[in-house]
Amino acid sequence: MTRRWLLLLLIAQCLTQLFWLSPAAHSGQVAIPWMMNRGMRLFGDIWEQHAPGSSLLGAAAQALLPMMDPGLLVKLLNTALVLALTLLIFQLAKTLSGSDSAGMLAALVWAWWAPVYGNVMLYFDTLLATCVLLALLIYYRGSSAPSRRRYIAIGLLMGAAAIFKQQAWLAVGIVGIWLALWEGRRSWLIYAISALALPLLQWLILAGQGLFDSYIYWNWTFNLAGIMDGVPLDGDFFRKLLMSNMLVMPFALLAWRAERRQLLLALMWLAGLVVLWPRFGEIHAMGHLPFTAVMSGLVIAKIWSQLGAYREWDLPRIVLMGLGLSVAVGWLWTGAVSYIPTRLGPGAALGYDEFDQLVDALNAAKADGDTLFVLPETDSTPQLHPRTDMLPPGSWIKGWRWYFRPDFVLERLIAEWETDPPTWVVVFSDHIVSGSPGILALLDIVRDRYELRFSITDIFDHGAAEVYRLRA
Repeated sequence: MTRRWLLLLLIAQCLTQLFWLSPAAHSGQVAIPWMMNRGMRLFGDIWEQHAPGSSLLGAAAQALLPMMDPGLLVKLLNTALVLALTLLIFQLAKTLSGSDSAGMLAALVWAWWAPVYGNVMLYFDTLLATCVLLALLIYYRGSSAPSRRRYIAIGLLMGAAAIFKQQAWLAVGIVGIWLALWEGRRSWLIYAISALALPLLQWLILAGQGLFDSYIYWNWTFNLAGIMDGVPLDGDFFRKLLMSNMLVMPFALLAWRAERRQLLLALMWLAGLVVLWPRFGEIHAMGHLPFTAVMSGLVIAKIWSQLGAYREWDLPRIVLMGLGLSVAVGWLWTGAVSYIPTRLGPGAALGYDEFDQLVDALNAAKADGDTLFVLPETDSTPQLHPRTDMLPPGSWIKGWRWYFRPDFVLERLIAEWETDPPTWVVVFSDHIVSGSPGILALLDIVRDRYELRFSITDIFDHGAAEVYRLRA
């Protein structure tokens, strides 16, 4: 019976992910992979401060399915990722509890909260959590100490998590310390070698391409220097975090009393919280949500088992149940809001579909060999490159103000535009402030050397777009 409910849940998730919910397409999983498959090199002429894993994954998928629209492809990949996480969460909760019901409850918690936080498709944090969750499932399979093969698999998965997002190194270290203390030093050594294998391979490939120094700068120096603006934690997001994680502490207390080996799950939850800083956005909660779902499912299963004896409850249990019902109402409301469609309609891919009119106009006006630059290149506007089949003429970098704070960035772009300027420049005038003052020098070049060909007004969430062409 539980398997039937799980199948129904998977079908419902598949349908809503494909045809109702509207998560956004991100340049790191769409535009950057498209540029990579056309000869541009990540950390070479594509300057990007995110870890390369998801862009490499996107590039591989686009190379395997070159005829598929990149927006549809990332939606299919994201749907597959969400469904895979549902199965992993179900299996881990079942493994820890020995109960199908606990697994099903954990999967339901995940399915309810994933649309609340998962508003960007195939995002770095979600992929990080997937690798760590699968490593935990391998670790907890069986009551005895893991075999050498399992240690190797755990290490490889934790190393892969670090390729998807830099903050995963904290989780890598915590697992290593846990294994050394809980399973012995021999297990730690096997794990450590395995965890370093994939990152080391990545570093060797980058060094062979002459890109290692650029990788170190953009992935580590740039991020650790505090150049990028932070995003403060607002009250609404804090409320969601409190509500969705309400059962984490009860799980930790129960595990401490009954099964301390399960506390590694709580430690991975803590490590997943790190990705929230320094930019507190909903999508970053996906770094810890799968672990929240497993722990919540286990606690709810224990509560559920007590419901039949409600006539014997004492006052503290009645009070706790009343509080639980209040929390359940908050869960229902917060999750339901995620299903309200945007102006683009059900199933639209934000950061992609709203550009339809602009893309049609650009494709009608362009010529073979034309190039494009967008001011500012944000997380969404770079999708114009694959949608118009126009590359940037030289180096590509996002247009948020912090990307221009290193002096060499603007100097290189201006020098390249002097000798090989983009044929077309699209200016989103309502978003110039997000790239100022860095892009103002590029806008001066546009005013001097380009002519306005047409404009599109009232693009959803982007305002007006002015389209300029280089003067002959």
